[in-house]
Amino acid sequence: MKCAVIGAGPVGTAMGLALARAGIEVTVFEKEPSLPDDPRAATLQPPTLAMLDTLGSGAEVLEKGLRAPVFQFRDRASDEIVAEYDYGLLEDETPHPYAVQCEQYKVATANARALEAVAPGALRLGTPVEGFSQDESGVTLQVAGEAPSRVDYLIGCDGGRSLTRKTLGIAFEGFTYEERFLVLTTPHDFAARRFAVRNYVLDPVQWCALFKVPHEGPPGLWRTVFPAPGANEGPDPLSDDYVAAQIAGVEPALTLGDLQHRNLYVVNQRVAASFRKGRVFLAGDSAHVNNPLGGLGMNSGIHDAVNLAEKLVRLRDAPAEAERLSDAYDRERRQIARDYVQAQTIQNKKRLEAKTPEARAAALQELRDSAADPARHKAWVMRASLIAGLRELEAEAEA
Repeated sequence: MKCAVIGAGPVGTAMGLALARAGIEVTVFEKEPSLPDDPRAATLQPPTLAMLDTLGSGAEVLEKGLRAPVFQFRDRASDEIVAEYDYGLLEDETPHPYAVQCEQYKVATANARALEAVAPGALRLGTPVEGFSQDESGVTLQVAGEAPSRVDYLIGCDGGRSLTRKTLGIAFEGFTYEERFLVLTTPHDFAARRFAVRNYVLDPVQWCALFKVPHEGPPGLWRTVFPAPGANEGPDPLSDDYVAAQIAGVEPALTLGDLQHRNLYVVNQRVAASFRKGRVFLAGDSAHVNNPLGGLGMNSGIHDAVNLAEKLVRLRDAPAEAERLSDAYDRERRQIARDYVQAQTIQNKKRLEAKTPEARAAALQELRDSAADPARHKAWVMRASLIAGLRELEAEAEA
């Protein structure tokens, strides 16, 4: 069997690595001359760490990352730590009872290094796939500057603007938030005020997420994510006045001079209408995108890759099962994207931005009560870590 992967981010490299380790001939095509250096996604959940261990890149990711055994919810007005959730409660559930903060380009680099060790030359940088067509027996690729080539299966891991998805004519269902997300990066150390490595701050106007990333080593950098006006609304979110107003409510000691980067993002909640068409599959952001609140998107994409690799290995060995296994990938991963990743990230945002006094009080009380109750606390982190969703999926597959 021969497979091709388009895109060499954390999902595309995981896809190529999983296939290569299973003995499947694979080529990962990346149009850029080097691995994408986008740092946006940075949280790796416990089951993802276990998957990377199996793939052979986990040790490097752990070495480069920051462990985050707990995450906090805080109230911006009072600066109260409302609830703190502990992944240590998962000690009997996973070999990694913690999350790890590691920028997505470092995950891709670790995967690529492991891929090169297993299948030298499988990763082709600076090699864009310009198009493809398929028939009942395979997929024909049009690679820039080369004669057409054939593979048995193609996997598009080429991001939210996926050429693969658009070529297949698959709808990207969902919505775009009217507001944008403002991301500010600083070396200022928030740990002095008892912030954890991962934090979520509730406020009806100026909610934020705050987390630490390793960057180039100690002391690392802190990123804050704030809501920002839409493109045709309000003040310029990148202006000094707007930025100063955001940071003042989180850390009075932080100044504009402490900021290293300011970035503004449009945020979508979308899931592809199908994760496959014929012999072509979608995985990662090409199949689903979501807001970053909860640290789930990159994880779910890597889970797509591992799930699909398992299906492709099985159908290689049992070709008569190809249609059933391909449909199973679509059904299982769309269910996770829709019922877990989309649902959780949307709910996370609603919780942080609760507008009315009644809604805010209810959100704060829910957090306090669930963190204080051992059973509810563990159920919360089982779901937040994606362990619960994966286990429910496994149980349904076995039924």
